[in-house]
Amino acid sequence: MLGRTEKCYRMIMLIRLCATTLIIIDISRGVTYNILSGTSMACPHVAGIAGLLKNRHPKWSPAAIKSAIMTTATTRDNTNRPIVDEQDGEVATPFHYGSGHIKPNLAMDPGLVYDLKPSDYLNLLCASAYEERIVESINYNKPYKCPKSYRLEDFNYPSITLPFLGVKPINVTRTVTNVGPPSSYIVNVNAPRGFKVVVLPTTLTFERTNQKKSYRVIMHAIRSAHTSKPSFGELTWTDGKHKVRSPIVIPQSEKMAM
Repeated sequence: MLGRTEKCYRMIMLIRLCATTLIIIDISRGVTYNILSGTSMACPHVAGIAGLLKNRHPKWSPAAIKSAIMTTATTRDNTNRPIVDEQDGEVATPFHYGSGHIKPNLAMDPGLVYDLKPSDYLNLLCASAYEERIVESINYNKPYKCPKSYRLEDFNYPSITLPFLGVKPINVTRTVTNVGPPSSYIVNVNAPRGFKVVVLPTTLTFERTNQKKSYRVIMHAIRSAHTSKPSFGELTWTDGKHKVRSPIVIPQSEKMAM
């Protein structure tokens, strides 16, 4: 399944992932075999992998499980070449495959995860101007006091997608949780075309499991863009063993202001 970016609320687009859907051999219908394709084949793969992760890490939240799957996904096929769009044969992008193709063995030991609490989702709804009754319904029909301010860009998701960017810098904050042994991670950034990306700090040192560290991503345009084509990049934290990769997507849906 080639995943797609979905616009979430007003300021966030959530980059998902992709899973096998083509040439699935089905032997569950009383026949020798059957070849099936489509989303109905991908969903059981993803659900099964999530179940395996929950069994291996029973204290992980749904957000941590999703993060482990997304940040360890690959953008290369089984010949180690870039994944291509089956429609035109061109190199695919996060708009096609999301974070990439699932790698279950790597997801079992992702190193770092981007976790979320229930209050993070409720704050996101608040900042997205949802009615109070809807927010309360998500909160088990209990009252919830929305924060006075909340930056949608800082929603702790394993990808970074911003709408229109100009030359004025935009700051994005993310927090990672160490789910492995003590280690130090360094960052590597492949900036989207036409943009400058700075990460502070460039090194995260964890002294224990479950320790959290935050970092800032500062992005701005380095030239005037006159194209509606999106720009793609990625941010990867690595300690030599783990690679925790997050896609960066800037849609560029309008001309950038100087």
